[in-house]
Amino acid sequence: MSAMFLSGKRKVSVTINNPKMNNQEKYNIAYRMTSRASTGLSFIEDYLSEHPSTDPAYLRSIYILLSYNAELILKSRVVMKDNFLNKDKVDKKLKALLHNIEKIGEDIGNIELLKLGINTITKNGNRYILTITGDKEIYIEDFADIRYDFIEGKIRTIDDQEHERIKGYVDQLLSILQKAKKENEFKKNDKEISSLSKD
Repeated sequence: MSAMFLSGKRKVSVTINNPKMNNQEKYNIAYRMTSRASTGLSFIEDYLSEHPSTDPAYLRSIYILLSYNAELILKSRVVMKDNFLNKDKVDKKLKALLHNIEKIGEDIGNIELLKLGINTITKNGNRYILTITGDKEIYIEDFADIRYDFIEGKIRTIDDQEHERIKGYVDQLLSILQKAKKENEFKKNDKEISSLSKD
């Protein structure tokens, strides 16, 4: 941004640079998010392999972890896609999106979602449906609902295929994670752009 100042009888043009986070700074945050998601999904994968059961008590914890890690993956793209003045602005933006996977997807945009292999994100009741490449679907429980469903006394119906379905969701989320990491890396090395997030 340029500004004109009077110095005696002369006009002096001064360029004022708006400070903003560069791509490397944003990448450092996004990297921590995807690393945490990678650890979380690997934990679920290992746990499911060692405990081939459909017991509702432990599956509820798995649902919570799936929701949390899916959110981290998608929000890492928000961090890299948008432009921020500082970390406080990043924090404010991520908190404003809450745990709403559909809203996070809208913020990312359809083109960027397709790069992750995600065609659509819709909400159906208390869960989100991610339609991915190959017309497959990932069901992600609403993070708030799954944590506080005891208030309504909700009982979740689980069939004998639930265990295998969750394993499939983990595999698909790991694939999305790898694509997100690749896109984040690409953005890190991309040219800086000048617009700033006003949030």
